[in-house]
Formats: sequence, C-alpha cells, structure tokens
Amino acid sequence: FPPIGSGVDAQGNADAGNSTSLGYLHACAQINKSSGDHYLSKLMKASNDSSNVYQQATIRPASTFLNKCLPLNPHLRSLMAALGSANENLSPQSTCMAAHISHLCAMTSPEGMAYPIGGPRALCHALTGVIEQCDGKVVAGVSLQELLFDKLPEGGKKKKPKQKEGEADAATAEHTGPKPRCRGIRLQNGCEIKVTDGSDNGDIGEGAVISMLGLLPTFLHLLPPDLRLAHGVSPGLPAVSERRPLMKMLVGLRGTADELDITGADWYRCPNATLPIDEMDSTGQVKFGNIGVGDDDGDGSGEGGDRVITDDAAPASSAGRRGKQSKSSTASSTETKKHPRSKFTSGQSWMKVSFPSAKDPSWSDRYGPISTCVITIEADDDFVRMFDTKPKMYSILNKSDKTHDDGSAQRLMDRVMKDLVENFPQLGDKVECIQLCGPFRSGLSQNAPRFAIKGNRPVTTYPGLYLGGSDLTVSDSFSGAIVGAWLAANAVMGYSAIDHLYLKKNITSDLERFLDEPSVAYVSESGGDVEDLAVPFETKEESDDGMIGKKKEGGDVEPTNTAESSKEE
Repeated sequence: FPPIGSGVDAQGNADAGNSTSLGYLHACAQINKSSGDHYLSKLMKASNDSSNVYQQATIRPASTFLNKCLPLNPHLRSLMAALGSANENLSPQSTCMAAHISHLCAMTSPEGMAYPIGGPRALCHALTGVIEQCDGKVVAGVSLQELLFDKLPEGGKKKKPKQKEGEADAATAEHTGPKPRCRGIRLQNGCEIKVTDGSDNGDIGEGAVISMLGLLPTFLHLLPPDLRLAHGVSPGLPAVSERRPLMKMLVGLRGTADELDITGADWYRCPNATLPIDEMDSTGQVKFGNIGVGDDDGDGSGEGGDRVITDDAAPASSAGRRGKQSKSSTASSTETKKHPRSKFTSGQSWMKVSFPSAKDPSWSDRYGPISTCVITIEADDDFVRMFDTKPKMYSILNKSDKTHDDGSAQRLMDRVMKDLVENFPQLGDKVECIQLCGPFRSGLSQNAPRFAIKGNRPVTTYPGLYLGGSDLTVSDSFSGAIVGAWLAANAVMGYSAIDHLYLKKNITSDLERFLDEPSVAYVSESGGDVEDLAVPFETKEESDDGMIGKKKEGGDVEPTNTAESSKEE
C-alpha cells in the first residue's frame, strides 16, 4: 500500500482530490488485479507463489490493513469494513483481507452491477436448454444420499496404523496410498446415477463427478463414513469453519416499484462494521478500537463466547493420585468455551433486504402491479445447532429435533417484519403474503484458513471427484461462483500448466474456437433458427423528445415508465 493521503495511488499516479478513501480503493484495486493468477494457481500442483500480493492478503486479517491505512478516521474504517464484508456477519478481525478486497472492488466497480432479464431463473432455463441440446439431462427436486466409489482391490488396501489419542484428526487429514475412484451419486430414493467408465467413449475418457455444494457438505455429508475413515478428507479441512446457515423471508407486495418507491439497490445492516472507539494513552499513542461487535473469540466464526475455567486448584490437588477420581474434579480441570445463544434481535442483528422485482426490467410486463421482497437473515439457535468441532459446523434442526409449530418461526417473522416496516414504512399496509424459507447452508466462512489450506481446490484426493462453486473463491458472489465452476471445468478437462501459462489454452478459448454462436446453435425440426432467449423482452428506445417507450410496429414510440436500474451483488 502507498502512504494514504500522499497524493499518489498504488501505481504512482496522481490521486485526484487527494482523497483518503479513493487512495485506499486504488490500492485494493491494484492488489485485486493479481487475484486471477491466484485462483488460476489452484489448478497447478505447486500453487504457493509468494510473489503474488493477493495470495499474501489471503492469510492476513482485514483489520490490520484498515487500521494501518486509515488510522485517523474511524468512520471511514467502519464504512470500508461494511463494503468489504456486507454479505457475512464477520468482523474485520476475522475476515480475510483477500475476501475484503474482492467484495470492496465489486461494490465500488465503475462498471456497475448486472441482473439477468427474467431473474436468476432465466439463467437456469437457458442453461437447461443448452444441456438438453447436448443430450444431457437436468434432474431437479431430488435429495442426495452419498457418493458412489469403486472398490479397491485387496492389494490396494493398507492397514491403518495405530494412533495415539488426539492424533486421529491429523492422521485422517492426509492418507497416502491409492484411493477409490468416484463413479456417481446415490439419491435418497435409492436411484443411482453413474458416470461412464471410459470403456465405450473412445477418446472422451472416464466421466467425472463435480460437487458444487462446497467443501464440507461434499466430504462430511456425501462421502461414505467408511471411506472417510479409511482414506481421509481433503488436506486442511479441520481448520476451516462453516458459515452460520441463512434463512430467507419472501414477502409479496401490492404495487409496482414506482408506486412503492423501491429500487434495485440492496439494503444491509452490518453489526460486524459498527463504529470503532479509538483511545489515546498518556504518551499520545492511539489504540485502535475493534470494528464490529459479537466476534470476540477470534476463531472467525462470528460467535461470541466466554472462556470458563472452574477450580484452578483441582488439577494440582489431584496430581499423583492413584485409583478412582471423581468426575467433577476431572471435568473441572478442563477449559470449556461457553457460547451464548444466538437470536435475531430487532434493530441489531445482521440483515439484508432486496427487491428482485425492481431489478428485473421485464417484471411489470409479465406480472403486473406486484412486487417482491427478499429478506435474508442468519438462522438463530431455534433452527440450527453449532458444533464447536474441527471443522466447526452447523446442524440444521428438522421437525424431529425442533418443531417449528412452537411459535419460534412466527416470533422470528414478527421481529423481521418489524425491522422491515421501520426501515421501509411505505410497505406497512402493502404486504400481500409472507413465507419463511430455510435454513440454507451458505458455505465456508471467509476467514484466513479457508484460503490457506491446500485442500480447497477443484482437484480432490479422490480420482473422478471435483469441487466447484464459490467455496473455491469468495462467497456471496455470482462472479465468484462462475470462476469456481470455470476452475472445475478446466480441472476435469485436464489442461496443464503449459496450456494455461504459455499456450493460453483453456476451456474458454476452446469454446470460443469450436462452439457455434448462440443465435445459430439451436435449429428447430422445421429447419428454422430459434432465438436463444429464456424470457421474451421488448427493448425500450428513446424518442426524439426524450421519452422512453416500447417500439411499436409502425415505428412510433409508445410512452411507458422507465425500468429501474438493475443491481445484484
């Protein structure tokens, strides 16, 4: 980073206005330029490039940079912390600097943000069409049970060595020897979907299974327990932490976006970026206050807790004794961490409000005077249970564990709706329907171990099994998820380091070279071209007098309301 306020940016160019915030954004943008090389290195065997500044940022907390670069303005530090971690309730002390940079650059990009016409569902329809044109099949509404693997020959099995107590986690993280090949997936109804073994595919080779669910669901939920014990999990997996699952409240509103005075911009409440309280000692040294609240244990979980040690003299008094010891003395000698219950608190808890109907310019033409609102919150302890294990993870409580008809769901909805109406009072009497959905798993927490472990890469230790999705990059980012899928596709195709670095050959360049243009890719049975659009949409043109309207067949412009500018993180 250059000295903030020195009048130059990270490249030595003049900083117009000598703005402190602009200088910080420029420096982050320069670091973000090397993010592509960092994520590309996940496809290489030797991915430890110490010269990559973005990779160096993956093992450092965001608070260190905020305090160093913006020392004299706590309000500015709080603002930058919110922009860099708006989508997760994680304080800068625990947020990885690389994730902070990526989200900050996306939030402040001069290119703006895009939203697909017809919403995300339109993307699913478009991709389904391409898959079916290539003789593929899309199966929806099914539940997964476990991954399917080949059986190793008897000679390939190794006897598990004896381990001392406490060494099990480290030993299961990295197992040597051959591992079985992944062949497919078994559904909850017993149906098995298997990939080809390559015997009848000619040059295509063996099939592959790509899991887009994330690192923890793949290895802890879908990997059979006997295989996990015998062959281990991805290296470094015990060091990561799962993010607290999310819940979404879907609200139907009467009226259009203009009538309700809502826009495509998202609204956030970020307790993880509350104003720090700096202090100055007698020598004039400034002691920086912590940005955010509720993350005082430093494990990157966003869970506050107090360490409780009972009866410090118990270990000494029982030392050297033989025979039976009381359970109370043994328990008192252990150090435990007591986590307070996590509950949604009106006016304080993390919350995101978005209006998808206001982002889609085709919405009013398709659905009329109806609007939608999606409220995202973190699931509290009435719906999930945290396990302080390695890795730290959550269990979603089903009806057999915690019935939702005890009033907890309704109380949560009442508190959330209270916050919605307080911040958007014009919606108070416009609510048509409300539905609570979730909890939903949301991947790994964006702390340093997520980016530092060796096993968070598309190629797994099990042949034929690959990982994709935003766990490989940054969370809550559509572009991050796309890059994760791109990495997985390149890993399956087997492009080498020479292909990527010297020949500039990857799956994108090959698609541009060999794939037909979308406008002529699909030909109907009658021989005519079919336009490749998931949602029909009439473009709006500007007339000579500056009015916006739909273009009619005669060439005249029919006046209409302007569509709201689209935004999405």
